Amino acid sequence: MKKVLISACMIAMAATTALAQKEKSTTTPFHQGSNTIALGLGLGGVSYNYYGTASIRPAGVLYYDRGIKDNLGPGNLGIGGMVGFVSATYKYPNGGYKATWTNVVLALRGTWHLTLLSEKVPKFDPYGGVMFGLRIFDYDDTYYSQTGKYNPYAYNSVYATYGLFVGAKYNFAENFGAWTELGYDIAFFKLGLNFNF
Repeated sequence: MKKVLISACMIAMAATTALAQKEKSTTTPFHQGSNTIALGLGLGGVSYNYYGTASIRPAGVLYYDRGIKDNLGPGNLGIGGMVGFVSATYKYPNGGYKATWTNVVLALRGTWHLTLLSEKVPKFDPYGGVMFGLRIFDYDDTYYSQTGKYNPYAYNSVYATYGLFVGAKYNFAENFGAWTELGYDIAFFKLGLNFNF
């Protein structure tokens, strides 16, 4: 009877500890089962020169992040993906021609979300990560296409790309917040809005 009672106490203690650990992990802003969709703009990272400086538009970026593992050190692990797009245009001084560059990144992302501050600042979610994917680059020049001349600058390619980044989200509400990142993928600096579910 004594052994049964001791075993029951040990099982109860283990269950209580596991439950407490689970409750702690789900009180963090990003945990196993969390989903985030983020939309934003980026600046820097791509430069184009063609008889002067091209007009570069801000990059557009969309990413998804899902929590897959809690309590991995002082943080939680996530995995997801991203799509980024940026373009630039140079207009010839005369003739109405223009040159256009487009740059697209399709990548997988792994993130690690620091949870040390979650009790003091429960809406703040700092993280870092890596990305691996494809960069699709294309160049078009209407001077050559409209005049029918051979374009010696024509260029398009697809190649592997990778990068590191650090960032943070601040959730104003349970399902809504803002985010920013520094790193290299489609732009050096990005910021935008995130939606959590």
